[in-house]
Amino acid sequence: MSRSAEPGTRDRILVVARELFGAHTYGATSMRQIAEGVGITKASLYHHFASKAEILASLIDPPIDELDQAIAAAGRLTGLAVRQRSLLEGCLDAMLRHRDTMALLLKDASIYGDQTTATMERVVAFSQQAITVLAGPRPSRRQRIRAAQAFAAATDPISQFADVPTDQLRSELLSGALTLLQAQSGP
Repeated sequence: MSRSAEPGTRDRILVVARELFGAHTYGATSMRQIAEGVGITKASLYHHFASKAEILASLIDPPIDELDQAIAAAGRLTGLAVRQRSLLEGCLDAMLRHRDTMALLLKDASIYGDQTTATMERVVAFSQQAITVLAGPRPSRRQRIRAAQAFAAATDPISQFADVPTDQLRSELLSGALTLLQAQSGP
């Protein structure tokens, strides 16, 4: 049976893996545990995913693709303050839509290993690209530092405040990041 013949199983694998990675960490979760959680054999799991790193990439790639699109869209805008706000809003929206998956990136150091290098290179690349757009053209050292601080202020706390409603968290993170950039936080 082809992979496309059982989309439900593949989706269930991703849901169970995300839950197990979140509860036990990526490094402490085995393929056997994922298979048991889904209710399939380990061989069936390997039919859908060649490795745990491939499962992780399948979880992380969609939000990273959205983040890349938000960064690119903001980079095409005119005016630094407009670009900054657009980038922060777009990144926050993408990260909050994928809150559980993004928490893995922000809280689980075990995902940063040899088998996940390609995925983690994408994470580093989107972060650096976001900081470049936030800093603006020909930025000073201070502007680059503030851009990095603002991006971290907007994104890092997402995993720490799971109990805060999305709209409230988005508002607070955006306001704080814009303050760091010394931009207007009003509409």
